Amino acid sequence: MKKLFASLCALSLSLSVNANAISIDLIANETAVSVGDSIEVQVRISGLTDANTPSLGVYDVNFNYDASLFNFSSVVWGDSTLGNQLDLNGFGSLQDSSNGAGWINLFELSLDEALDLDLLQAGEFTLFSVLLNAVAIGSGNFSLTSTVFGDADSNQLSIDTFNGTTVNVNGVSVPEPSSLLLLVGMLAIVVLRAKMSQSQK
Repeated sequence: MKKLFASLCALSLSLSVNANAISIDLIANETAVSVGDSIEVQVRISGLTDANTPSLGVYDVNFNYDASLFNFSSVVWGDSTLGNQLDLNGFGSLQDSSNGAGWINLFELSLDEALDLDLLQAGEFTLFSVLLNAVAIGSGNFSLTSTVFGDADSNQLSIDTFNGTTVNVNGVSVPEPSSLLLLVGMLAIVVLRAKMSQSQK
């Protein structure tokens, strides 16, 4: 009987852990771009529970990119659809960012009450988006390092998986001339040659 009870407890614990597996995903709006194009890479959290614990109250991460392929443009805080989920009551949040060659450090601390974060925060949302410009041909990886996440009470929040992303940069695409344009060009050459031959006679 004790073994059965222990097995049921272990099964229940494993199911609850799997149900609350929290992940961070980097999602690019394009997987392939041309030199000169802009891209947006979202950093999203999922696996939290809607309107329940755990919720996210603070994070401090390094966003890494290939500086030989991309130039950093700007950061957009929060979720474009849900709003900033670390600023649910409109009090603002403490935000800070700094950057160097190939990295951007981003820090955000919610000023909302822990109870409000637990009861009002969505279970999946975008923390921030990084806007970059493609400047050279190649395949660039995006990842997070030096990651610290805290719950509504600033206790460490364990993240189960971090999923980076890759964007391929191709050469500048040159549009092919249309067949009509080629035909007009050929006719112009024929007419020009005909006029030149008449003027020589």
